[in-house]
Amino acid sequence: MRLFTVFSLGLGMLVGGVVQLVLGAGTATGVRAVTLLVATIAAVLVGLAAIPLLLRAPDEATPGHPLVLVLLALSGAVWVLAVLPPFAGWGWAFTLAMAGGVLSCLVRGWWRAAVILGSWAAIGLGGLLGVLARPQAAAVAWRGEAGAEAVVISTLALFTLLPLSAVWVQQVVWRLEHARRLASDLAVAKERLRFATDLHDIQGHNLQVIALKSELAERLLPGQPERAGREIAEIRRIAQVALDDTRAVVNDYRTVTVAAEARNAAAVLRSAGIRCAAHIGTPDLPVALGAVFAVAIREAVTNVLRHSRATEATIALVRVAAEYRLTVTNNAAGVPRPDGTGLAGLAQRVATHRGTVETIREDDTFTLTVRIPAPAADAPGPAPQEPTRPTRRRGTRR
Repeated sequence: MRLFTVFSLGLGMLVGGVVQLVLGAGTATGVRAVTLLVATIAAVLVGLAAIPLLLRAPDEATPGHPLVLVLLALSGAVWVLAVLPPFAGWGWAFTLAMAGGVLSCLVRGWWRAAVILGSWAAIGLGGLLGVLARPQAAAVAWRGEAGAEAVVISTLALFTLLPLSAVWVQQVVWRLEHARRLASDLAVAKERLRFATDLHDIQGHNLQVIALKSELAERLLPGQPERAGREIAEIRRIAQVALDDTRAVVNDYRTVTVAAEARNAAAVLRSAGIRCAAHIGTPDLPVALGAVFAVAIREAVTNVLRHSRATEATIALVRVAAEYRLTVTNNAAGVPRPDGTGLAGLAQRVATHRGTVETIREDDTFTLTVRIPAPAADAPGPAPQEPTRPTRRRGTRR
């Protein structure tokens, strides 16, 4: 596209210069004719040299570049010399039209319209003065050629817009390429965020369980070495699971059913001395939603272990009307941490399925509720929405 723009701009410059010389042939004599010829050729050469300036990024535009100033000076001098009596004709304004078009590509906003209108005004007013200054006989002859002159004038107007149109197309291509690169960068950032979130979910939970079981094994080792050995073996198994899950996250094929996650969560809570009842009553739960609820259960259990002194907990996932509802409740709730990222990340996951995350604290009882609408049978998929932070409410037990 860049080469095409260079070619079209260069061809426009050359055609404009040739047309100007052809139309101006025989309209001036002597030194004036030589001066117009030399200045026209010089203006075309300077215009060709200024083309690379038009291909720069918009924030690198340099309307005050010496090449641009020289081009304006040469084309302006040609037109002034042509307008001086006797009028040499409208054909000598092509270099001025192209110079105005070049300048319009290097300015921004309303200045572009001002440059285009200013170029047309300079050409129009100069030509009008030249026509009015013609002798009577020449004026009568000009009336017979008014149609041809109108064609030349309209062509001059189009030549003024030619550089701007070519550069505008080039800038549109630049913007598309920039948007494509931006989309690629966003895709990479999104994948990194997915990996970081999954890694937090997996390792945060597993490391918490490992720390808990390590503490338990340390206490059991003096008096109950056999039970301590079983806990150490369980720690090794959990570490291996964490390693396998991390590898699976890298390859993006980790899938754990919500029922299995609930059983594992209940077993972990029981091993920590917390009585836990788990109920999963959603046999028709879609796999995609099951993965989200599995993450919610893992996050809830991690919070129970880290931020409470619970002795009882319940995990329940049921379908109520047109939504799936997960409720995780525990007693002896600790002080909530406003700077935590786990529930915020969970809220982002749930929001992609039009769901909500709500936390309620009543006395010392903490309840996490996750609601996700059941997808329609013929729906193409959930429509994403802006992620929201989990809603927190306080209440009083009645």
